[in-house]
Amino acid sequence: MLDQISSLNYLKTFVIVSKHLSFKDAAKVLNITPTAVSHQIKSLETQLRVQLFERHTRAISLTSTGAKLAHSCQDLLTQLDHALDDIRQDKNDISISCCNSFAALWLTPRSAEINHKFPRNTLKICASDSLIDLRREKHIDLALRYGLDEGSTDEVFLGTERIALYRSPHYQPQKNQKPILYVTHWPENGLLKNINWKDFVDSNQFEVKTFEQEYFVLQAIMTGQGYGLLSNVLSATALSQGWIQEDQTISAFDGYSYWLRMNPDREGISVVEQFSDWMKQELGQMT
Repeated sequence: MLDQISSLNYLKTFVIVSKHLSFKDAAKVLNITPTAVSHQIKSLETQLRVQLFERHTRAISLTSTGAKLAHSCQDLLTQLDHALDDIRQDKNDISISCCNSFAALWLTPRSAEINHKFPRNTLKICASDSLIDLRREKHIDLALRYGLDEGSTDEVFLGTERIALYRSPHYQPQKNQKPILYVTHWPENGLLKNINWKDFVDSNQFEVKTFEQEYFVLQAIMTGQGYGLLSNVLSATALSQGWIQEDQTISAFDGYSYWLRMNPDREGISVVEQFSDWMKQELGQMT
């Protein structure tokens, strides 16, 4: 019960200490002394009658009870931050959630175009490779999902990417050596399987190197380090700028699709619907 805690600041301090596992680092974040941090944590432990941290010679660690409290507090504070952000949010802002690579390689290069198209609106990009629950993340207007058709009536199909082979215009494979092929291999997290590119590419012809994000593959290609497999969506800007070019050694093949979800609380808001229509048009032209 909250009436057992004399100050909610103690919980805030606890969350920050649990994140950094350091009184000193938490003190820097809170702009108070490490001694003050230590006193707040001690007071919280006294009021709750539990030990939250194990004190070691040069470090601290969460007890099992402390870890449980930290998890609960973090979820609650995150929800509170989102609620406050939603209250403060300018009605003209547009918030979109998308994966990191799409944010870096598709949305950000179109910032000038978006500013011109929506001069009175500020686009807030919430990049994350985790799934977004719009019922909880109420500060998000639109969420872009990348993957397979899930048969959801709440999503709008935007298009299916094409995976192709790209290289720098200046790249020349060394003679008598296998050319390097850069591919993306996401960490196994149960959300989305890696694209099985080996069904379309003879990997024996290349020395294969992997990155966990598409933008690393693009950087390797642009700097002339080898070939790379990339989505036509994520490579569009680099291709239009002449930084890379498609190589016809292999035929392009289908990857995953893009889907757009609108927060039900934002339906009917003109600028959100306009931005949604713009996304449909722009991605529809590319896929």
